[in-house]
Amino acid sequence: MSRRRSGEWSVVLFIVALLAFNPPVLSIFSVPELIFGVPVLYLYIFLAWGAAIVLLALNVSGLTEPEGAQPLHIPGPVPARPSEDLDSPLVGTDEAASGRGEAKD
Repeated sequence: MSRRRSGEWSVVLFIVALLAFNPPVLSIFSVPELIFGVPVLYLYIFLAWGAAIVLLALNVSGLTEPEGAQPLHIPGPVPARPSEDLDSPLVGTDEAASGRGEAKD
């Protein structure tokens, strides 16, 4: 989907959400009925809000990615350092302790 089309969908989504949460539409669902023990109005609000979030998330991905861009490559785990790098002539000596600011015995 092009950036222009995604921008148009953002406007359409905003208008639909604005209408969905207006008092006249909410009054349609304000009935004394329960669905699965939940009032119809609450169920409508949560489902409509969730749908708006999902549609917005799908639309935003089209706005943030440049056209023709390659997908982001996330490399695998970083290899461990070889043990030779960890060996130091100062490890375990009094010089190492004094270098870190620790007191000598």
